[in-house]
Parts: sequence; C-alpha cells; structure tokens
Amino acid sequence: MNYTIFVNTTDTFEDCWLPFFKLFKHYWPNYKGKIYLNTEYKDFNFEGLNISCLENSVGINKKLTWSECLLIALSKIDSENILYLQEDYFFNDFVQAELLNEFYEKFIKLNCECLHLTDQSTSGPYKETSDKMIWEIERNAPYRISCQAAFWKKDMLRTYLRKHETAWHFEHYGTKRSTKKNGKFCVVNTNRFGCGKIEILPYVFTGIIKGKWNEKVKSLFENHNINVDYTKRGFFFNTQNDKTFLQKFKDFKYADFKARLKSEVDLILK
Repeated sequence: MNYTIFVNTTDTFEDCWLPFFKLFKHYWPNYKGKIYLNTEYKDFNFEGLNISCLENSVGINKKLTWSECLLIALSKIDSENILYLQEDYFFNDFVQAELLNEFYEKFIKLNCECLHLTDQSTSGPYKETSDKMIWEIERNAPYRISCQAAFWKKDMLRTYLRKHETAWHFEHYGTKRSTKKNGKFCVVNTNRFGCGKIEILPYVFTGIIKGKWNEKVKSLFENHNINVDYTKRGFFFNTQNDKTFLQKFKDFKYADFKARLKSEVDLILK
C-alpha cells in the first residue's frame, strides 16, 4: 500500500473528530498506516491510530479559505497519492480493505488522476475502460470532481485548486477546469459498487449538512456509545424542501459572489 489517508477538516468541526476516529478504528481495525488530519491550529490523537495533525494555519495571521488550507496541507504530505476523506464521512460498516487495495492498484495501472470510490460522487455519463471494475467519467459529466471518498494523485489535485474557492466552488469550477485537460477521472463500476451494493468504504453521506447533524448519525453513534451534544448544531431533516435547498446550495445561490467571479475569469483566461 503506497497511499496515505488524508482527512480534510477545519477546527470548527472538532466535534466530528472523536466520532470519526472511533468509528474508523472499529470498522477498519487492521489499518496501521499514517493518517493526516488537516486541522488549522488544534492537535488531536486517538489510541491505536497514527494521526498527524497538519495545523495549516499556525504562523499565519489571517483566516484561510477552504482551498488555501487544503493547498498548505498537501504541501506537507510526502506521499504521491492520497485517499481523500472528510471528517464527517462516518463509517457505518466494515471497510473492504483488500478490495480497496485492489482498487488502488487499478488506480495506478490505469494512470488515473482521481478514482472515486462511491456511486455518490457523480452520476455520469461514463465510458468503459480496459478494467470492467472501473469506468471513466466523461468530460461533460457534472461533478466529475467531487469531495467524496477517492484516490487522488496529490500533485494533480493541487492543480485543480484555486486559493479563493470554497469546497462547493472547487467541485463546480474544478470540474469545468478538468474538461480542459487530458487527465483521467474514474469511478468504480456503479452497477456493482455503491449504496445498496458492495460498499468499499461504507459511510454516511454526509454526517454534517449545512452545519447541522444528519439525522442518520444519531442511531449510529448510539450503537457505538458515542456521546454528542446535538443541541450545539441541531439536526438537518431531509424533507423534500431540504432536498431542493441542497441542490440550490450546491448551485451557489448562497456562495460568495467574488469567489465565483474569480473562478469564471479563471476559466476564461485558462
């Protein structure tokens, strides 16, 4: 195994770290490698796990954007390839570790820039590759780039980031930038792998929605004796109105105008 696990986070999501790593340890008990946690200033450890906190904002006298934090973090990682996760991707079943490693070898063999490990990443369209277990994501696919669990070539991930962008901007405009390059973006065969099928990395999609707890985490946490003060965030209930709102949110109705403008200019100039 020649990849490093990278867990992207911010200090404001500190309440996710204990649940995340307790579930990580339970559902991936044989994992012995290094884990990078992309904190801003804080340190964190969990018994039995080799966690290195990157503290990306130490010595910097301003509030960094999401992309700036990620860029600094990636510059501190020696590994060429990472398994990208986020702190609210709470495992809810056992990781298919052998299958995951098999997909990593395929990621290398097919020379992918990114290999999405879940059918929640993008809806296609896709085209076949030389490997029946992996599909290539077509250039015109929305969210060809997403922040769901994936193997990434670290240096290629950096080329799609822009310092002013939020995570939502990165997914949207990063996808557009990817259409101008020849990089190969792939996903596991979603007819065989994903929710309700074989889940390689089974996790809640996602644990925090618009700053509030996904209601699905409560029973999961209770089953693992994880105590959380839910009153600090409250719950986001997945009603039809919520679903409509989430789509609008992802389309940047509430996103920062200046960041969007910079990204649009970037697409024109590049």
